[in-house]
Amino acid sequence: MQPTVSSFLTPLALKTAGAVLILSSLIDLIFMLWLPPENLVLEGNRWWLYATSQLVDRGLLPLVGIAFVVAGDWIAIVSTEDGGERGNTWRIGTFSLASLLGLIFILIIPFQVITTNDFKAQDLTKISEEATQIKQGIEGNLQQINALSKDKVKEQIAAIDKEIASGQAQGERLANLQLNKLLLTDPKKFAQKSDQNLQVQRQKREAQVNTRMLQTGVRTSLASFLLAIAYITIGWTGLRRVLR
Repeated sequence: MQPTVSSFLTPLALKTAGAVLILSSLIDLIFMLWLPPENLVLEGNRWWLYATSQLVDRGLLPLVGIAFVVAGDWIAIVSTEDGGERGNTWRIGTFSLASLLGLIFILIIPFQVITTNDFKAQDLTKISEEATQIKQGIEGNLQQINALSKDKVKEQIAAIDKEIASGQAQGERLANLQLNKLLLTDPKKFAQKSDQNLQVQRQKREAQVNTRMLQTGVRTSLASFLLAIAYITIGWTGLRRVLR
C-alpha cells in the first residue's frame, strides 16, 4: 500500500502531541514543586504530601501523552508497508516511563494514607492544646474579676455601658464589650457561655480537619490507584510485546 500524506502526518501529529503533553506536564510539575504557593507552609513531610498530591493531580496528562504516542505508532504500523519505524529504542523508553510512573503511583498510596493520618493526629493535638490554653485564660480572667473590689467592678461596667451607648463600638469590638460586661456582672454565666463557645469552635475545627484529611487521603489514594493501573497496564503490556 502506497503511503499517503494522511498516513504519514497522522502518526507524526499524534506522537508530537503526545511528547509535548508528557514534557509540558513534567515541566509544570517541576515548577509547582520548585515554586509552591506563598501561603503554604511546607516543612518536612508536608512538602512530600504536597508533592505527591500535585503529582497525582497532574498524572492524567502524561497518561494521555503516552496514549497518543502509542496510538500514533500503531497507525504508522498499519498504514505503511514496512510496518512503521523498525527501531524499538524509543518504544522501550516510552513503555519504561509508563511502568516507572505506575510504580510511583502505587508507592504513593501507602505514603499518602500514613502521612495524612499523622498530620491529622498532629492537627487535632494542636487544636486540643489551643483549647486548653484558651480555657486557662478564661479561668485567669475569672480569678482577676473575683479579686476586684465592688467599686472597681461598677466603674468598669459604667465605662463599658458608656462606650456601648455612644454607638462607636461596632462589630467585633461591640461583641467583646458585651462579653466583658457579662464577665463583670455574672462571671459564672460568662464561664458557661465561654465554655460552650469554646466547645463549638473546637468541634468545628476538628470536623474541618477530619474532612480535609479524608478528602486529601481518600481522593489522592483512589486517583493514584487508578493512574497506577492505567500506567502499569500500558507499560508492562508494551514492554512484553516489544521485548519478546
